[in-house]
Amino acid sequence: MGIWNLYFILKLLLLWAGILGFHVLPNFVFALFLVVRLRPRWARIARQVIAIPVGAALLYYDSNLPPFERFVEQLPALMQFRFSYIVELLGRFVPARDWLLLAIMVLAYWIVNRWVRVTTFVLLALLIVPGVLRVGTLISVSPVVAAQGDTTALASGAVTGGAAGAASGSSAFLTGDGEVPLGANPNAALNSFYSRELTRSVSLPAQAGAGPDYDIIFLHICSLAQDDLDVDNLDNLPLLSKFDFIFKNFNSAASYSGPAAIRVLRAGCGQPEHKALYDPAGPQCYIMSDLKNLGFTPTLAMNHDGHFDNFMQEVQQNFDVQGVTPFDNTRTRVAMRAFDETPIRSDGDVLQSWWKQRTAMPDKRVALYYNTISLHDGNRLEGSKLSSVQSYPLRAKAMFDDIGQFIDTIQKSGRKAVVVFVPEHGAALRGSKLQISGMREIPLPEITHVPVAVKLVGFGDGAAASHATPVAIATPTSYLAMMTLISHLIANNPFAGTPDLAQYANDLPQTAFVSANEQTTVMKYSGKMMIRGADGVWLDLKSLE
Repeated sequence: MGIWNLYFILKLLLLWAGILGFHVLPNFVFALFLVVRLRPRWARIARQVIAIPVGAALLYYDSNLPPFERFVEQLPALMQFRFSYIVELLGRFVPARDWLLLAIMVLAYWIVNRWVRVTTFVLLALLIVPGVLRVGTLISVSPVVAAQGDTTALASGAVTGGAAGAASGSSAFLTGDGEVPLGANPNAALNSFYSRELTRSVSLPAQAGAGPDYDIIFLHICSLAQDDLDVDNLDNLPLLSKFDFIFKNFNSAASYSGPAAIRVLRAGCGQPEHKALYDPAGPQCYIMSDLKNLGFTPTLAMNHDGHFDNFMQEVQQNFDVQGVTPFDNTRTRVAMRAFDETPIRSDGDVLQSWWKQRTAMPDKRVALYYNTISLHDGNRLEGSKLSSVQSYPLRAKAMFDDIGQFIDTIQKSGRKAVVVFVPEHGAALRGSKLQISGMREIPLPEITHVPVAVKLVGFGDGAAASHATPVAIATPTSYLAMMTLISHLIANNPFAGTPDLAQYANDLPQTAFVSANEQTTVMKYSGKMMIRGADGVWLDLKSLE
């Protein structure tokens, strides 16, 4: 096999290290194709021409990367990445120490191949090593783990799931610690979950409760999960501890910005399945139009231009309010550059400038949706050579400081506001065997478990000093609970006095853990965290890690 021996040796080492999956039969057939002796020179050349793309495709197939068709779909977006970010991503796939190991292995192969028939040992290893590691057999294999359960039953459950779930207990929205109620099989349980979520919505009051006027400000934060705070020891940042309500077990249900923005802007209703996000929703779902009906003027601001993946357009559509013009941020300071080299503005500058404009508005009540991508993977600080992973804690601290100063500015102005801090999804800083750091194709709990908090700016005497301990909401929740809390605050104006804040968090709706992207769903079910990919087969997430 010549140099192709290195290809298979490298694969087996990556398999041994747990970085790569392995399909035994396709790899062995490919090896046999390379082993067959061909006398004509043109035949040997033709084989190499065929082998290179086949080998690349087989390597991709063995990897834990998203399905190739998904890669093709995302190729136009990937082409916008700056070169240094692509190099950074490649370094996450194969760390520098592995490149050194590869160089040593090439040297060792060059020496050993002169005295030993390496091909014979490689062919044996292709059969023996996967067996030792128990990744499969010659006949039926799967990357990392074999499928569990009866796939025939799962397929049929997709059709009958709604009825089966309803029969097993339609009144239960969740069981255990955020588990989806049992169904005939996981597909049936998931279908029943979505059917039940269609029946849920928040009933906003007919009019806002009496008391001082205030604004409602949604700070939608890209790339911040609880796991990211833990990885970089950012839990000691004081900002969130100064909020009045903290959701400890909040599921953002998505790991990409577009779906996350749609979900938060439709927080008035239960959790829809991913594909339903791109269909019109009922009028009761759109929080900005609901707030407008209650006297809050909707406004929109971002610290970026919102061009990527038509993000701005999706946000404006899901305001469900005509004529909302984005705040002009072009006069604010550029703090960093995105992965496509577009400018990202300072959160502090944008928020302070927006607030200056807001105080000049005659409107008594305003509702702001603010989106920041300061923590997005691939961002490069102006004048810095740090990678995006290295700069993440610096960017996080700067963003937290900017938000803290923004809250102080509102406080000093004498105005009052309800500030809702809600991340879109995590940054996936830690990474795993399933996907590298920064990749969010699989909406793992570490990515969708986000720290959500609500601050009442101007509440009580001395604001932050008047209530040192935030009200902690530990039950499994999602956007419906967040919007229900806001509804309680609107109905009973907290700025009219100093009520017990805990009463606002009573009876918030709980939501079972289901997170989803276009092709992957993760669900807490029957004591396990289950995952379903494009093939429709459910697997125990623990067995994949």
